[in-house]
Amino acid sequence: MLDYHDLYLPYVSKVREVEGTTLYGSRTLFFLTNQGILKPLAIELTRPPIDGKPQWRQVFTPSSHSTNLWLWRLAKTHVLAHDTGHHQLISH
Repeated sequence: MLDYHDLYLPYVSKVREVEGTTLYGSRTLFFLTNQGILKPLAIELTRPPIDGKPQWRQVFTPSSHSTNLWLWRLAKTHVLAHDTGHHQLISH
């Protein structure tokens, strides 16, 4: 499991206060195949409550349906950005 939910959520509210921007906290569940490859099974993206709107949370899974496929790819892009940011800012 790759969990950037609690790490990023305090910053999500600050980023979302800027008009035209968005950011999510993320959690990703992986499966280790027999070939030693980690395959993502599910990605949860979360936004905290802001401006009277309730907390938003959605889980994305791999799909072959065209709309859901693009949503899955978008969720993977968010996780990749979170992982890259963590690597550059924390690991270095």
